[in-house]
Amino acid sequence: MTPVDEYLDQVRGAMAGMEPRVRDDILRELRSHLAESAAADGGDVARAIQSMGSPAQVGREYRRVYGYGRAFKAVFLVAAAAFAILSAPVLMVTADGPVPNPLSLPLLVVLVAWLLWVSAAAGSRVGLLAGLLAFAARVAVAAALAVANPGATSPLLGGAFFVLSSVLLVLIGWLPGTAKKAWTKPGADL
Repeated sequence: MTPVDEYLDQVRGAMAGMEPRVRDDILRELRSHLAESAAADGGDVARAIQSMGSPAQVGREYRRVYGYGRAFKAVFLVAAAAFAILSAPVLMVTADGPVPNPLSLPLLVVLVAWLLWVSAAAGSRVGLLAGLLAFAARVAVAAALAVANPGATSPLLGGAFFVLSSVLLVLIGWLPGTAKKAWTKPGADL
């Protein structure tokens, strides 16, 4: 394996999660750029590679610019929905009535952390979709439980917290990506 191939393999690894077609186009361009740079520098491939910078940094920067691929975004959304369903305050209805889920609050914290990460890593659009999906999943669970157990009631404060926390998930999903985009200076490197 040539030094250029090794470098490009490391860049490919740092671009994990990107759309494969976009990633492959970038790698072809980088290979071409390295060949031109080495030719202009008297054939010094090592110097051309060194001038590019760290392969991890180059790959991460391209992923930041072009984002994650559809498959990774879908995984982000499915995980948000799963965490949302698990964070529903009531997951079982017994003969005695609804049984509170003691893990709902810790799982709600996990869901919030997940939404913050998704929005910051994949952007505000994916974060907003994840937040909307989490909201919809929580409301669907509550509606299904209400239909399955029509006589069950929830305390007013508990219901208000559920509604407020579910609505805030949308904002939590959207805000970090928007803030990151607003506060990040555009890179001139790429």
